Amino acid sequence: MATIRSYLQWSIVVINTFCVIFGILGVVESALELQKYNYGSLDYTEKVVQIIMGVALVVSAFIGCGGALNGSLKLLSLYIFVLLMLMIGHVWKLWRYDESRVRNSVEVMITYTWIEELVERGKMNALQYSVSIQNVNVEAFNSSFNSRNKCLYSQYHCCGKRGYSDYTVLSLKIPNSCYQVEKNNKKTFYPYGEGCLSAVSNAYLDIYRAERWFHVSLIGVEFFGIALTVTLICNLTADTLRYSY
Repeated sequence: MATIRSYLQWSIVVINTFCVIFGILGVVESALELQKYNYGSLDYTEKVVQIIMGVALVVSAFIGCGGALNGSLKLLSLYIFVLLMLMIGHVWKLWRYDESRVRNSVEVMITYTWIEELVERGKMNALQYSVSIQNVNVEAFNSSFNSRNKCLYSQYHCCGKRGYSDYTVLSLKIPNSCYQVEKNNKKTFYPYGEGCLSAVSNAYLDIYRAERWFHVSLIGVEFFGIALTVTLICNLTADTLRYSY
């Protein structure tokens, strides 16, 4: 029994070590994504919930480790409760999964930027305008690029809204930022072939899909943690009942 208990205890510790890592990564990722959305919007609320869940996951890991190593039934019970609440949060996040919402938000943002580009050349490059549309904080989106001294085109390797032909059709000169700069500081002969609507949408969707699988993985880890904890509680309770006789 002692060997089984030791195995269960250290298994819980190992799982919670990964939970701490996942929790910290989740908080950092959500905090970075938070600046792209308006305060009070649904997307903003989702990111805040993810930050809270990440913090709760880290706290639950310490509770689980303490309960497992000390054999505390109260801490282990609290640990199970927190994990159950986190699993409900993951299910809620997966229930709200909607790629079309991300596509629509990006389309509005890129369309507005392209209109601004036609009015004043360079808007697709420097991204120095300020506007908020459909839950997307474009001003924060812009500043994130400006702070790294990168323009939209070079960041996503795109040109125009749907391609560099957006410029040629309107008899406009294709900006230098639409060309990739090689090591010899010379630009390539052909500009980026992909439009920014497609490139930015794919980039946002990649992050969105990664978050989905992140939540699915955490559900599995937390379920396994609950199973180990319940087994450990049964082991501790069995010893208590045996000694009471």
